[in-house]
Order: sequence, then structure tokens, then C-alpha cells
Amino acid sequence: MKKIFTILSVLLISSQLVNAQNSSELNSFKVNVLPKYSTYFNEASMTDNGQLELSALGKYIVLSADGKNKIMADICAVWQNSFIIVSLGSKRELWGRNPENGSTRQLDVWDLNASRLSQMPVTTSSTHPWFFYIGGQLGYDTQKNVSMSLNTRLGFFLLLNRWDMAATFSTGLAGNIEGDPSYWSNVGLMSRVHFPIRKIGISPNIGGQITYTPFGGGAGTFSGAVLAGVGWYVGVGSLDFGVSIGNQVTGMIGFTFVPKLKGKKLD
Repeated sequence: MKKIFTILSVLLISSQLVNAQNSSELNSFKVNVLPKYSTYFNEASMTDNGQLELSALGKYIVLSADGKNKIMADICAVWQNSFIIVSLGSKRELWGRNPENGSTRQLDVWDLNASRLSQMPVTTSSTHPWFFYIGGQLGYDTQKNVSMSLNTRLGFFLLLNRWDMAATFSTGLAGNIEGDPSYWSNVGLMSRVHFPIRKIGISPNIGGQITYTPFGGGAGTFSGAVLAGVGWYVGVGSLDFGVSIGNQVTGMIGFTFVPKLKGKKLD
């Protein structure tokens, strides 16, 4: 028991010494460094994680990327205890210095008020993010007629989170469960336009699809359909609900995986 008490006492004293040291270094920074940049920052503080946080003024916000980098390189050369966070209203910038070569760079940018959906950049990208969808449909009535299908898509965004294109493959069966249900499959192409609603993290969409259904021993048939749905962004993709309106109306539910989202908070 005495040993545990001694360990706890040492940890408490060490923590207090570290906090005192951080407080002393912060006060020194406020007195000796911050006044030199008073036109760009009006406050300096420590975050709960022990990082220096600078509150930016309007003059800093309108600086070019090179201008910001020059100022932050000077500050990072003085403050080498931690990364530096620059706060601009709800937006944050994370700056750090490479101890090996002394270079300074902006490591990350994020917005505290942004939902995950609004953090997705709307831009033409040279590396069009790809996605994979898997979903299904199931129907059953009192006459014991059943219809079910497995639907897959593999595609990419032409405009991130705005317009996509995908190849499709679907397979399923339809008929009476007491008879001999028929199996079918088709391949096709589809494209959708998305309309994100950032505040609630969903994205309604509308588009079209052309499918080809082969027949054994003969030519297959082409068919088209209008698509409408809504996606709810969750984790590394979106939970999708949709309808296909063609020769018949069917409802679908599935999940779209977008690997580019994994572990990222995008602007």
C-alpha cells in the first residue's frame, strides 16, 4: 500500500512540474514572441493535449499560403515543444516542424462546425475516388410469390460527391416458392448526380441505368430505368436507399464503400 501511495505521489508531483514548466514556457512565449506577430494573432494558449494554440486575426486569414508558411516557420523555430494549432473561428490549421531538416508545413485543416459530408471536397480530381456498392431487394406476397436480388456496383466519381459512373451486376430469382422460381442475372451501366445536404449529412441522388439480360441460346434484351435515392454518410461510405423505375418499380437498400474516406477528415 505504501509503495502504491509513493508511486501516485511521484506521478502527481511530476504532473504538476510538467504543467508548471508548460505554463512558464507559454508565458515566456506570450512576452517574447507573440508581440512580434500581434497583427496576425491576438492570443496564445495551451490545449488539453499540450499543444500551443494561436487565435488568428483577419490579417492572417487573408494571407497567401506562402505568407502563412513564412510566419509559421518563424514561430515553429521558436516553439519546438509541440505542434501548433491556429484557430480561425471554427476552422483549425495544424502546423509542425520537421526536426531533421527544419522545414515547416501545414499538416492538416479542418472545420469544427462541418459534418463529415461537408468535409468532402467538391472538386475535379485527377485521382477519381472509386467505390463499391453491395445491396439487395426482397419481395414476398400472400400467394407465396417471391422475388429477391443481389445488386453490386463498381465505379468512380467524376466529380467528387457530385456525379458518379459505375458498372453493375445483379442476380436473383423470381417466382412461386412452391413451384420452380426462375433465376436471372444482368449487367449494365449507371450514372447518378448527387445533391448533398451538408447540415444533416445526407445526399439525395437521381440518375439512370441501362442493363443487358442474356438469355440461354438466344439474344438478350436491353432495358432502361430511372434511379432515385438518398445516401447517408456513415464511416467509410454511405448507407443507400433507392428505387428503380423501369418495367417495374423496385426498392433497394445497400452500402457504398468509398476507401478514400477511411481514417480521414476531409475538407
